[in-house]
Amino acid sequence: MKFKALCLCLFLVGAVFADEEIRIYLSTTSPLEPVYIGKLQSADSSLDPDYLEKLESILNFDFSHNGSTKVLPTNEVREKTLSQATPALRYNSTTWKGWGVVHVLKGEVRNKSLTLSAFTSQTGSLKQFPEIPLSGNLAKDRVQIHRLADAIYKTIYGQSGVASTRILYAAKQKNQDKWISEIWSCDWDGGNPKQLTREGSYCITPVFIPSSAKYTNDRFLYVSYKAGQPKVFISSFNEGTGKRLIDLRGNQLLPAISRQRDKIAFICDASGKVDGRTDLFLQEFHPEKGETGKPVQLFSYPRSTQASPTFSPDGSKLAFVSDKDGAPRIYVISATFTSKRPTPVLITKQNHENSCPSWSPDGKKLAYSAKTKGTRQIWIYDFESKEEWQLTDGAGNKENPSWAPDSKHLVFNSTDGHISELYIVNLNQPDVVKISQGSGIKHYPAWAG
Repeated sequence: MKFKALCLCLFLVGAVFADEEIRIYLSTTSPLEPVYIGKLQSADSSLDPDYLEKLESILNFDFSHNGSTKVLPTNEVREKTLSQATPALRYNSTTWKGWGVVHVLKGEVRNKSLTLSAFTSQTGSLKQFPEIPLSGNLAKDRVQIHRLADAIYKTIYGQSGVASTRILYAAKQKNQDKWISEIWSCDWDGGNPKQLTREGSYCITPVFIPSSAKYTNDRFLYVSYKAGQPKVFISSFNEGTGKRLIDLRGNQLLPAISRQRDKIAFICDASGKVDGRTDLFLQEFHPEKGETGKPVQLFSYPRSTQASPTFSPDGSKLAFVSDKDGAPRIYVISATFTSKRPTPVLITKQNHENSCPSWSPDGKKLAYSAKTKGTRQIWIYDFESKEEWQLTDGAGNKENPSWAPDSKHLVFNSTDGHISELYIVNLNQPDVVKISQGSGIKHYPAWAG
């Protein structure tokens, strides 16, 4: 692959990956509310204690990284309190307030069903959630636990959680004498990894097609090299192989889709340039019919390369990378099908080597990768304050950020050129968590609801 777009976003910059942990810098943080999760009590001998501990650990993960709560360590005195015979003794507001505990979760397993109660010491409210049937299959039951965690989060905070969301990514491995890359999916904690494409080719940069009342979110766009040149394909979780989407000559890379599912943006060198420079294109799209009409060249500039488009939540604008003024930086442009070419506006001014922008679902922020003191870090651009601030630090090049539906969490890959893993972080907590599992180079993550 020779064309210059790879230098803007598809490249993986080498660096020495030290034992130093990834650190993040937060410009504003919200206090985390302490939550105590009691050990799962079971009167069901058919379920293995180790299995119950694994379910408990999934629940602990969900409440340790949701950006609103922090899980307190198991305590013998508190466990004894939760074993009391009556709710009045188990859930005494004065007692739990005295321990500094805001929320208490207690689960019980009977007849292969899990019942969980949530207590808030500040208000004295106690809610019991509907029973969850347990199959004994961790892959199936962990999905139930994630949904339960989101139901509890919704009850407490009135907002949707991200525990039951999924992440797409590309995983690259050496197969004899050539590299193979396939698209995979996993839960937000990295569990339930599942291979989606089986093309035996090179598949990268997956993008979820947003769901609606009519269309589920099991479809996605991606780029595949199976026909030689990279082209944009569309597939679903159960197909294994995709269908060519855009009828346009040249190399096509880095697709993005609007939340309204009516527009696709991508980059392409279809203009016939021999130097490998790419332009920004816009394509009308219909969830049932696929692409409609012909793609439109939205932006081109002499002797420059465009890359990495990302739509604003309302679909009216695109942020993208261009080196038209020298180093690659991020611009915003109108995403409209008009005869008059729109003019892009530069937004990232603090750094001069930026890539991989991702627009937050609430429209307020843009996450991107920027070379910082020789290492690529994740930065945030705030559209309201027009300020840029650094999110991550530490060794390893951190790239390809993607927002969760709550506009609070991000997933990205960190690489040293030989190893690349997926990490999640949220804007309220200082810990970055590795979620990817297994062998292979994991990169290009995309978060979906």
